[in-house]
This record gives sequence, C-alpha cells and structure tokens, in this order.
Amino acid sequence: MEEAGISLDRFAAMSGVKASTARTGLSGGRLSNAMRTVLHEIANDLQVKLLVNAAKDEEVLEEDVGYRMGRVYAIPSNRYLRLVEFKDGSHGKFRTKDGKFGIGSVAKLVEGINGMWEIVGDYDRRSRLRES
Repeated sequence: MEEAGISLDRFAAMSGVKASTARTGLSGGRLSNAMRTVLHEIANDLQVKLLVNAAKDEEVLEEDVGYRMGRVYAIPSNRYLRLVEFKDGSHGKFRTKDGKFGIGSVAKLVEGINGMWEIVGDYDRRSRLRES
C-alpha cells in the first residue's frame, strides 16, 4: 500500500470497513474478502504502472540506437521474405535465406530502401543473434 501511495484510512474506505478493523486485519493477517479484493486491485494497478514505465524506457532505448528489433509473424508465399512487427505496432518486411527466421524469431533490423529492412548482426544456424 505504501508503494501505491494509499493510506490506511483510504484502504479502509475502499474496503468498506472501519479503519480500526482494517488495521487489526492487516496486522493479524486476517483479511476479509473485501480487503483481499482491494489489495489485489491495488497490486494489479501497481504492476500495470511498472510495466508501462518499463515499456516506455525500452522504446526510448530502441530509438536511440539506430536499429529496431522486429518479431517475425508471417512467412508469405515468397519463401525468402519475412513479415515482422515492431514493438510500437508498425510492420515491415525483410529478405533472408530459405529456412531461417521462423515465426516468432526476433531480428535486429535497420531501414533499407523501398520499405524493405535489412538484417544487422551475426546470426547462428537457428536464427539467434550472436553477441560480439
């Protein structure tokens, strides 16, 4: 509750109990169903806020480096093309060897010409990026 910034009085009001009841319930570890529900809602809201902040931090880092990470979501009838989706929801495509970068693979890409993207980095036989 401290991380979420909710006081004991506010928690008691949200649970529909008196402040003294909430205090004894929290200290003794005996929570009513209403108090448990409110605690779960507070925890879920806090986790969502943390995930959103982490995603914003990742987006900032991704745009600063000059390349983008894309996840392959489809292989069209041209078996040398791969369709990718980036974290911001935009889409692109790139050329690769047949049999590489299956669905779900992640590739480091830079923007090329005519809407095509180019692969950056060294990949092993299983389409995993090798760290240099």
